[in-house]
Amino acid sequence: MNYSSLLNQLEKQLKHLQRRGKHYLTTPALQEAETTALRAGLKGIVPSPERMALTAQPKMNPSDLIRQNMGQTRQEVRPSGKPKKEHPSLTPAPMKSVQSSDGSIEKLRETYKDCMNCPLGETRTKLVFGSGSSGTPVMFIGEGPGADEDAQGEPFVGRAGKLLTKMIHSIGIDRSDVYITNVVKCRPPGNRNPEPLEVAACMGILESQLRLISPRLIVTLGNVPTRALIPDVQGITKARGNLLQYREWKLMPTFHPSYLLRNRTAMPLAWKDFRSIASLAFDPS
Repeated sequence: MNYSSLLNQLEKQLKHLQRRGKHYLTTPALQEAETTALRAGLKGIVPSPERMALTAQPKMNPSDLIRQNMGQTRQEVRPSGKPKKEHPSLTPAPMKSVQSSDGSIEKLRETYKDCMNCPLGETRTKLVFGSGSSGTPVMFIGEGPGADEDAQGEPFVGRAGKLLTKMIHSIGIDRSDVYITNVVKCRPPGNRNPEPLEVAACMGILESQLRLISPRLIVTLGNVPTRALIPDVQGITKARGNLLQYREWKLMPTFHPSYLLRNRTAMPLAWKDFRSIASLAFDPS
């Protein structure tokens, strides 16, 4: 991510804080002096191409940066045994995962029902937390709510949701026997992909859901949720159907139902993936 992109995201977050009553900005847009100061600060914490060449360090993409800042990289400790230090100003402080006091998924929903940790909270109709069985061995994770989900407050209830329900039923499992959620809990405007800062803001909720449910298998639907958990994974067309590992959980990516509605030729591969879900999640062996 270049300096301009970072500045744009920082400005967006500052405006969000201002609208919530935290007056970090005194004008509708950053003045040149403020922009210059931010740019100077960024140069001190973001490696320039010249500095990267001198230190021979690999370039870090935004997803890796967010994952490391949240302590969720696949390699969280350096060979020396000391945690890798990250600069806190590169991303907003990610929402910490919370273990509900009574250990229930509904208590967790209550904890986060009024979440305003990122600008998506201001444009949503309803927060879409998740639904299904909290004792299930399989958990489906999509990218974010659409218009129907935003209106009803439930995940996967539109056309893509109806297809997902049909595919779950086709392998002999009721939808009520699984748990379904999304990476981000509020609808991104225009159904666009969630931005890295929005994903980071919601990861605490997802981590808490995973710990409470502790499924035997995670099924990620599409690139966004797959890369939110495993940033360096290949694209979904190559990753789908492969059994991966995310922390203590097995993870299998497959196509998002909305992609299947647009690309019917991918349906046979999706059916193949779903046929393996029952054995991976429900087979006691």
